[in-house]
Amino acid sequence: MVYQQFQATTWEPIQINCNLSRRVAVDSAEIIWQQTPFEGIWFGCFEADSSVQDHPLTMLTRFDPGGFFPKHGHPDGEEILVLQGTFADETGEYPPGSYLLNPESFIHLPFSSEGCMTFVKLRQHGGDNRKQIRTNINDLPWLLSSIPQIEVKPLYEQEGFSEKVRIERWQPETALQQLMESQVKEIFVLEGVWADEMGEYQAGTWLRYPPHCPYIPSSPKGCVLYVKTYPLPEVRFHLKIGAVA
Repeated sequence: MVYQQFQATTWEPIQINCNLSRRVAVDSAEIIWQQTPFEGIWFGCFEADSSVQDHPLTMLTRFDPGGFFPKHGHPDGEEILVLQGTFADETGEYPPGSYLLNPESFIHLPFSSEGCMTFVKLRQHGGDNRKQIRTNINDLPWLLSSIPQIEVKPLYEQEGFSEKVRIERWQPETALQQLMESQVKEIFVLEGVWADEMGEYQAGTWLRYPPHCPYIPSSPKGCVLYVKTYPLPEVRFHLKIGAVA
């Protein structure tokens, strides 16, 4: 999976794909890379809402070799999947395939000596007693699912929290009948090609389906997907601009 920098600007808050009632499909080749104020760090956003502070973000983060963030915490937590290179912080070094879920109390100083690319979800994992996860999807066994052509690797499910995260592997020529989820469903294509009735999606594409949105999924040549489901939140944004914390 190769990500190219087609456009680059200086980082500033943006509003993009923040309406959870709409279906979204974004190829990472089309995102605008923004250079952050931090040394060697770039953001490419799939989802953001600059109209509020501390809003959820779904994005790619690119570390140039030697890139680093200052030490910081994560209101409402953080989720990271390492796509390329080696991501690191005080807890260790994390090669491609590493999946990290940091709860809201976690503080760290991220960096990458060789450079890396990560898929990141910020401020979407709040709540007391959420467990921290450190694993590598390449080390986990494939498990059978209820659909014979699809195998899974569960990454996150915890009593008291509604989100579920897993990796799915679709066999070539898998074609399902129309589905309609009762929750929000997000997909990030890691390998191969995934498809629905509106098109085919290469590795690096992020999709989001709102609840009760019908779609007809398939994979002509097989694929590997990151999949996350969660209920449509009543309140997703926690602090409006101008409000007192």
